[in-house]
Amino acid sequence: MQLSEELRDQIDQQISAQQAAANPLAEPAPKPIAPSNAIVWRGAIQCAGLAGAIALLSFFWFVSAPIIVMGVYSSRFRKTLITAGFGARLGLLTGLFILVVTSTLNTIGLVLERFVFHSTGELDTQIEKLFAQVQTNFATQSQQSVKMLNDMLAIPEFRAGILLSSIFFGLVLYLAYSATAGAFAGYLRSRSPRA
Repeated sequence: MQLSEELRDQIDQQISAQQAAANPLAEPAPKPIAPSNAIVWRGAIQCAGLAGAIALLSFFWFVSAPIIVMGVYSSRFRKTLITAGFGARLGLLTGLFILVVTSTLNTIGLVLERFVFHSTGELDTQIEKLFAQVQTNFATQSQQSVKMLNDMLAIPEFRAGILLSSIFFGLVLYLAYSATAGAFAGYLRSRSPRA
């Protein structure tokens, strides 16, 4: 069973207080050092949150964030044993923060464009052209299943479902990439000698 760093600190403080009360003239006992494989999750969440906050700066950040976050975490918490498994978890956490921040900001931007500025006409036209092209391609085929799919493309809810499914698929792909990049960075960090 592993205890969090905060819980260990509280236990150590209580033990030190009890020892100091029992023998006030004795030297205080040195704080025990955390095991080298203890993961400081508070620091991991802070590093991943930083990645989410910086997410909108560029595409480069999306690609490099899991690796950079591993480097930041590793430099801040040198005693933590870095493994590929931890790197994958930190990469996934980083990807989640980045996706939450960018999805929230993009959603707010689209809502403002549609309902406040009324400037999504071009986006609507592009999406309409895309679905019209797909319907035209399906109309040339004579199979019954293709005709049913063509009829479903005329339903606005079906179109929205297709768009949301494709966005969700992109998010899952990014999370998979983020976890893989984090695992790779963790693997590289686990092989390098620690100071």
